[in-house]
Amino acid sequence: MLETIIRRVDGNHPDNVVLSNAGVLIARGRLVAFPTETVYGIGANALDEAAVSALFTIKGRPADNPLILHLAAAEDVAKYVREVPALAVGLMKAFWPGPLTLVFRGAGRLPRVVTGGLETVAARVPAHPVALGIIRAAGVPVVAPSANISGRPSPTTAEHVMADMAGRIDLIVDGGPTFLGIESTVLDVAGDVPRILRPGAVSAVEIATVTGKAPEEEFRRKKHKLPFLSRTRLILVEGTPGSVTDEILRLRACFAAEGKVVAILTREERVGLYPGMVVACGSVTNNRSVAAGLYTAIRQLENVDVILFEGVSQEIGTAVQQRLREVAHQVVRAESGS
Repeated sequence: MLETIIRRVDGNHPDNVVLSNAGVLIARGRLVAFPTETVYGIGANALDEAAVSALFTIKGRPADNPLILHLAAAEDVAKYVREVPALAVGLMKAFWPGPLTLVFRGAGRLPRVVTGGLETVAARVPAHPVALGIIRAAGVPVVAPSANISGRPSPTTAEHVMADMAGRIDLIVDGGPTFLGIESTVLDVAGDVPRILRPGAVSAVEIATVTGKAPEEEFRRKKHKLPFLSRTRLILVEGTPGSVTDEILRLRACFAAEGKVVAILTREERVGLYPGMVVACGSVTNNRSVAAGLYTAIRQLENVDVILFEGVSQEIGTAVQQRLREVAHQVVRAESGS
């Protein structure tokens, strides 16, 4: 077992010595966790096959699941892809640095363990001073999948990383909570029409505004349950606000009658609508705040029997709704008047 060290920095004005040391570790084949604007990632040298393989092992990540290159600057992408289409150039100007991952035709210059055996390469430039500083210091392209054991919620704080990765990685750079709390949007730009492979922090509407083309949706992320919620049933309730409230109250009463411990996840403004254990996850007026608090809220409730989550469609974004549908054991559609 390694001794995992934590180094705390100001997320907006990080200590360059800490970032430099972290970058040197990555360049030498070690594993370092750090914050991006989306979630915390585990950084590994993308050109070091042994380091990347070790990353897959400690996460328990399937070998056919490709990784995303995290680069220090947009111009670096040309080193690893066959071409940068005009469509991609506009998106890079609009969203990089930022939470948009672009998928290109690869140039064959990366270990196949990085690309999952595919002929494509996924890349982005993160918009976080800590992440950018570490990548620049490393001097190599960095893969940085979420710093959690596969099957657990993505970490949005260094404490989450430590809970999953203590003794597995060398260093955690603690830059405070991440800004967005949900993963980047993954967009395939290898063809004529952009295709969203994973919804995330950049919406389809924002992409269409830049490209002039509505992106197709081809979500490749497989539906999966969270193993750490093996004893907890997560139920997503969708519908209009009134019907969702009625259905959650009905379900809560049914489970409580069975002696189950029930928790309700809702928005700050709606906490007073429910009795018992209620956890706020963001605001009705701010989809990004829901995303930022989602994984933290779920981690808080792993010891209850049932989690009822308000999935009022007009109140939360596509990316959050997609994540919830992936991990929910059941999706209930509340009908008006039910």
